[in-house]
Amino acid sequence: MPADNSMLSTLLMLAVMGLAFWLLLIRPAQRKQKAQQELVSNLGPGTRVMTTAGVMATIRELGERTAVVEISPGVEMTILKQAIMRTVDAAEEEFEYDDEDADVAAELTTEPLDGPVFDPERPLDPDTKTN
Repeated sequence: MPADNSMLSTLLMLAVMGLAFWLLLIRPAQRKQKAQQELVSNLGPGTRVMTTAGVMATIRELGERTAVVEISPGVEMTILKQAIMRTVDAAEEEFEYDDEDADVAAELTTEPLDGPVFDPERPLDPDTKTN
């Protein structure tokens, strides 16, 4: 009989540990995954979001697995929808961008650069390491 009691207590202890494991680890992870799926399914173009990397962006296009987001005027990048952490309210924004900023950025990128231009056809000067 004592062997049956120790076996029963061991099985009971294993069952309690399994239940505790499920309650403390698996169930919260399932809830978090379900909340993430609901968040992503409710997103649409024009929604401000924060990625898991902390990047604030506006959703421009949504695909099945990826999203195209605009991180500043005229600058877009493609991210996995899983990387969207949460939506962002206007009250949380510290800075505001407008289309005028995009025009200035476009002008800056089209201006020619000052200084020497690298010519791959011309060999480097061994003394100065320039061409």
